[in-house]
Amino acid sequence: MPRVKGQQCALLSKRSFSWGSGRQPGKRSRREANRRQTPERNKVRLSGRATEPKTLVWIDDCEPGLPVYQALAESLGFRVLTASSGKTGLELVASHRVDAVVVDYEMPVMNGEAVAKLIKSNWPDLPVILFSGSSLLPGRVKHVVDAVCDKAGSRDALLSAIQRVLATKDHQRPPIPVVTSGQQQLA
Repeated sequence: MPRVKGQQCALLSKRSFSWGSGRQPGKRSRREANRRQTPERNKVRLSGRATEPKTLVWIDDCEPGLPVYQALAESLGFRVLTASSGKTGLELVASHRVDAVVVDYEMPVMNGEAVAKLIKSNWPDLPVILFSGSSLLPGRVKHVVDAVCDKAGSRDALLSAIQRVLATKDHQRPPIPVVTSGQQQLA
């Protein structure tokens, strides 16, 4: 049975929302406890020093959820800019240095697929994560985005997807230069 978006948004609030990993309240794994103590690992490292945190743009028309997602990501060491529409999200991407975009699928006026296509046409190397509560995603959407996460999934699954797309972005190999040696070209 598909979830109803309005009901899902109505359930979100800073006080009541708990995005747990399925464990009993108050009990955390050692890995989870370490992650909360060391958010610096999501910062860019140059010469062994932590500098600026990675910046995410989070686009979701469910405005009550945005502060929750922002607080979650910031607690993990990310800088988060939020937008409640595709248009506003695209404006943020155009005006800030952004490392990845997290976008909802079901939004009025411009859905997540349209936002992802515009991002990829203007910033092809910018990773886009589709973060949706919809169980009915068209298959073509998965070819536009870099990762898909279910809103009903765990926090760890989302964090893993974000870190995976950031690692892929950070470790892209530069093109191999063509070196000319006399009559011979070496690649």
